[in-house]
Amino acid sequence: MNFIMFEIKHLKTIQALNATGNIKKSAEQLFTSQSALSHQIKDLEQKIDQPLFIRNTSPIEFTTAGEILLTLASTVLPEIEKTAKKLTAPKTIISQLKLAIACHACFQWLLPITSTFSERHNALNIEYVDNNFLDKSNQSLVDILFTDYKVDDSDYTYIEIGRFEVIAVMAKEQQTKVQQPNESTESTENEAMIQANDFQHLTLLTYPLPVEKLDIFTLFLNAENIQPKAIKQIKNSHVMLQMAAANMGVAVLPDWLVNSISLQSLVTRKRLGIKGVFKTLYARYDKHNPLKDAIEQLIPDVIAAFTQLKVPDKKIAKK
Repeated sequence: MNFIMFEIKHLKTIQALNATGNIKKSAEQLFTSQSALSHQIKDLEQKIDQPLFIRNTSPIEFTTAGEILLTLASTVLPEIEKTAKKLTAPKTIISQLKLAIACHACFQWLLPITSTFSERHNALNIEYVDNNFLDKSNQSLVDILFTDYKVDDSDYTYIEIGRFEVIAVMAKEQQTKVQQPNESTESTENEAMIQANDFQHLTLLTYPLPVEKLDIFTLFLNAENIQPKAIKQIKNSHVMLQMAAANMGVAVLPDWLVNSISLQSLVTRKRLGIKGVFKTLYARYDKHNPLKDAIEQLIPDVIAAFTQLKVPDKKIAKK
């Protein structure tokens, strides 16, 4: 079977001939010369091996072949135009996904993940919002909350992103000021940990948050009613770690954050107490959120990125 290859210009010619009734006006409508259009018509007639219209008729009277091609043009050309408009139309934001982070140190690694996700889903705009989203009255204002605090609420799904340990980071020379625990504790454990009492002699480097929102107090110091010698609040995690390396205080941070720094040779990591302080990072979202599909596509990317942060998971220094 021989297939005839029609071009869009052929269909446009047939449509113009039908609309104007003659070759001259068709040429003007198509912004071409009369001779060029006549040549195109002859080319098409050679392809189909029969005339498109009866010569010397005014207006043009199509042959059966011409009518068939006119029907094709009427069907195909509008679809081509519609498709072209879709492809060239400016990208529009169909949905806006609002994210909040209750984990102060998480922003620096979450931002690249969500930016990449947004590029892959160009109809989805991701916006970071700032508020107390653990407060029930504010929960409806955010689509995903990244938090290390889980609340019992049947309306929300909590997906575990990963577990981490909260550790103390200090300059190597600072560790000589850390007191040794009682003799009943194994020596290897003694060297790798810091006790609550030690903070009475240390400057604590921490984020600019109220004391009641800091893990070092809520999960460690408050139980023994201990206060640090001094507190310095630092906004930037890397600045905080540089200050710790420079022996300007002790930073208490997630282990995954410490793994990412290039100051390993200048600092010592210490477990908080014998058992350590461990937490879990969650992604929380409303079970009935209309953007649930997008949320559940994003979360595996976040889990994968968090897993990479934990590799290599270097052990607590025992020095």
